[in-house]
Amino acid sequence: MKVNYPVKEATDIKEIKAMLKPFGGRCAKFVDGNLEYQIKEEQEDEAYKLLKEKGIVQ
Repeated sequence: MKVNYPVKEATDIKEIKAMLKPFGGRCAKFVDGNLEYQIKEEQEDEAYKLLKEKGIVQ
């Protein structure tokens, strides 16, 4: 499943990819000020919470 969220803070994409890897996240990239990546549906909420805690997404 492909998701995208508005980015709050510019972060190195390699760092974000490393954070998403345990959740099965793939193909992370920045598109028009949003972070876009593919993730398994059952892992989406956990990955979003992590990114929000780290201050990466709004």
